[in-house]
Amino acid sequence: MYYKNILRIILCTSLCIGVTACNNMLDVDPQDALDTEKVYASVNNFEKGVLGSYSALIPEYSVLIGSVMADECKLNPQNNGVNGFGNLLNRWEYSSEDDILLQTWKNYYADIYSINLLLENASKVPVRNDQEREKQKSLVAELHGLRALAHFELHRNFGASDADNEDALTIPYITDTDVNKKPGRISLSAFYKQLWYDLDEAKNVENTVDFRLTKNAVTALEARAALYQKNYVLALGKATALINQYNLAGIDTYENIWKDKASSEVIFRLKRNNDNKLRPNTLWQDYSAGRGFFQPAFKLMDSYNTDDIRMNNFSQNDETGAYSINKYPGNDYSDKVNDVKFFRISEMYLIRAEANYFLGRNDAGLQDINELRKNRIRSGGQLNSVDLNTILNERYLELAYEGHRYYDLKRLNKTLKRLDKDLAAEGDKSELSSNDKAYVLPIPLKEVMVNPNLR
Repeated sequence: MYYKNILRIILCTSLCIGVTACNNMLDVDPQDALDTEKVYASVNNFEKGVLGSYSALIPEYSVLIGSVMADECKLNPQNNGVNGFGNLLNRWEYSSEDDILLQTWKNYYADIYSINLLLENASKVPVRNDQEREKQKSLVAELHGLRALAHFELHRNFGASDADNEDALTIPYITDTDVNKKPGRISLSAFYKQLWYDLDEAKNVENTVDFRLTKNAVTALEARAALYQKNYVLALGKATALINQYNLAGIDTYENIWKDKASSEVIFRLKRNNDNKLRPNTLWQDYSAGRGFFQPAFKLMDSYNTDDIRMNNFSQNDETGAYSINKYPGNDYSDKVNDVKFFRISEMYLIRAEANYFLGRNDAGLQDINELRKNRIRSGGQLNSVDLNTILNERYLELAYEGHRYYDLKRLNKTLKRLDKDLAAEGDKSELSSNDKAYVLPIPLKEVMVNPNLR
């Protein structure tokens, strides 16, 4: 799975995680990153290795796939031919040789390998006092959380729909560094058993900054995973625990989240800068070539209330009247860089609303949906009733371009539907049902050729 020298590469980039983290790590000679054994020489060095695991985490692949496979965006006419980016995924004409799918698979499993290598060698790290003992315990917990997160992203992309029975197959859950193994796909039940083990281990994390895994970030992942697994009581409880701690951004402050000026709603984010070739901003347009990749789908634009602040926050039109995706407008230092908002409190409201719906508590679900809409729509946004389609539509409106739509429909075996005016070419399909071959993404062919057990 392309593991060779992964840890060395990751450690060399670990100093770019963030200002606070870098300040703590600069006491370590950057050349030490080239010697993996030195990572285990001290707790501080080991932390540097943990930070490197964030450098290798690229959820932008899920953001891209979650949007272009669904009905959030339409293909920009400039994005076609052999130089197209994600165009075959968008048109549902991709194959198992698709490069985006391969990079998604390779990226997450490379990160998992580095995490497992650190976990296997954590006991080598000398601990000098109680303070270091607690810090090391937290670092190990952090690694378990990151391993759970990476596997869950792989499952969302390449696993069976969670609407299937628990014997349906998903991706291998890798917990060691034996590169000679050829693991096969495992059942959903086996996958979630290991996922919840890692999440339980992650509860010992003691971080307090939102660009690293914290207890709240672990809780958010638990809420999301429980919703996918259809454990609605657990999903409700985890979401509520976070809702009790965070406020929704209001109408006048919501825009600042996307400009990285405010983080009141953000539970967990990943920092980005110009050195990150793939970041939320670069998924929709090629800045160097001056061409667009994707535009907002008419279906999405038409779904917003005219007083909904999200419509103008998520899209903009140029002098020609053409719309572009603008959910990530840049920050004060660059109009081409934004952090990845991995978990936001608005998602927890939506998780709780859906959990309440499936538990037969429609009034409670309606209350959460209306609370969210009150902070997004200036007038006339309150609903009188709620059902599953209402909740999914609100997820569509709120979480657009964050990597949810395709996965939301897939986990419920819902048909993907597009408007004819959002199709790239005459003859393209406007619907993709759950029994269609293109509905579930295939494991990349190169991986299957190396390991036939993945078939």
